[in-house]
Amino acid sequence: MAKTQKAKTTASAPAQQAPQDQSQFDALRTRLLEQRTEMYDMYNQDIRAGQESADDGTEDIVDRANNHYNRELMFSLSDSERQRLLQIEDALRRMDEGSYGRCSNCGGTINPKRLEAVPWTRFCIDCQELVERGMLEAEAS
Repeated sequence: MAKTQKAKTTASAPAQQAPQDQSQFDALRTRLLEQRTEMYDMYNQDIRAGQESADDGTEDIVDRANNHYNRELMFSLSDSERQRLLQIEDALRRMDEGSYGRCSNCGGTINPKRLEAVPWTRFCIDCQELVERGMLEAEAS
């Protein structure tokens, strides 16, 4: 049985920023900020929709069940959105600290194409594979 490792975290000075040109770094920051704004907007929309779909005295049990199901669906989607928002916030924090673009586990450089595809990622592709196999624990940072 494979032994689960914990992601390494260092309390020392943050790693140097991954070698990327400044325009790429700025574009990724802008994209993360836009996604964060979009997530907040969706969150506020979900709150309004949840309030609007509250039981409004409808006597029909089928309508009430349907309203309840729709509310539960909205809130379950909100959980995954909330997780993504935390990942985006963490990526922005790593940008501010200068550790963005470095793997949170091994400290290696994350491929710029991977950052372009998943700008909130914390791991290089090799360490991400370990996480997905359950061989590396992806702790919240």
